[in-house]
Amino acid sequence: MSRRQRLASLLHQTGVMRAALALRSSMPSPWLSVLTYHRFPSPSGQDLFDDEVVDVTPECFERQIVALKKHFTLVGVDELCAFAAGRLLPPNAVAVTFDDGYLDNYEIALPILKRHGAKAVFFLSTGCIGERRMYWWDRVAYIVKRTPVSQIKLTYPFPVEFGLANRPLALERILRLMKTQPGLDLERFLDELAHAAEVAWSQKIERTFAEQLLMTWDHVRELHRAGMDVESHTRTHRVLDTLPPADLEDELAGSRADLAREVGVPARALAYPVGNALGRNSPIRAAMVQAGYEIGLSSNTGSNPLNGPVDRFDIRRQAVGLNLSEAYLLAMLTLPSLAHKHPGQLAAD
Repeated sequence: MSRRQRLASLLHQTGVMRAALALRSSMPSPWLSVLTYHRFPSPSGQDLFDDEVVDVTPECFERQIVALKKHFTLVGVDELCAFAAGRLLPPNAVAVTFDDGYLDNYEIALPILKRHGAKAVFFLSTGCIGERRMYWWDRVAYIVKRTPVSQIKLTYPFPVEFGLANRPLALERILRLMKTQPGLDLERFLDELAHAAEVAWSQKIERTFAEQLLMTWDHVRELHRAGMDVESHTRTHRVLDTLPPADLEDELAGSRADLAREVGVPARALAYPVGNALGRNSPIRAAMVQAGYEIGLSSNTGSNPLNGPVDRFDIRRQAVGLNLSEAYLLAMLTLPSLAHKHPGQLAAD
């Protein structure tokens, strides 16, 4: 248990947290918190894919939703867009968000949210869902976990070697390259990676895994009918500032078009892949306006102060760690300085 978690437990045990929550409920909150989730652990306990996007067990998530409903007002995209436009939020506003489009969001998260009358926002990589393509970080994790070789040697995008004595570190290094290399031909890189690692990969294998791991459009439409917000996480989860203009347009406008076609409502909000906030002078801001987005959300960056100007393309979010206690969740929402940095900050967000 970290020092922050021990402090949160102490605040809970001594009644300080209860008093702080009561005080917060009686006066305007000084900040907005947005929580980020991705997916749940594999029921078998053996995960073939990226462990760093496993945020919460079903049991912990239900306890967290109960606590959030008791002490806070859960808000959605309507309220977030209004906040970005300068209007007031409901008291003690907190938003719950899920990234990517994993099937367990529908199978596990949705029943829990419905059971407690709670709202959440689901940010989807629409091209992966529609084309039944695996998320690239899960594909890399599968290759690194399954490879029989001790070292992966690549020639593209430049000669590089990844030693596998420490496989989590190797995975982190490969993903870092993919997230930072401008103009990367993703399929070429992934094909060479699988070949160098001597791990079989084909369209049939990929589709089989995608059916196990990703929602379908029918699932997404059910989320929407249940009152959940369905928004954009681009088409293929590419890191936006590594893309040429044509690819950037497809990721942004293409995702909105996918959602408008399949769900009937174009996206107003975009969660940035990997969660990097946009610089003040980033050309991606203009591209987002051109594509029709009203707000953009980053990750792992904390809470949003309510006592100053709002950057509508930098709505900050807070990552949720696996087995987060109720006491610590309440502490980091009530006192954001206690919030942790997610260990998977370099993983796909």
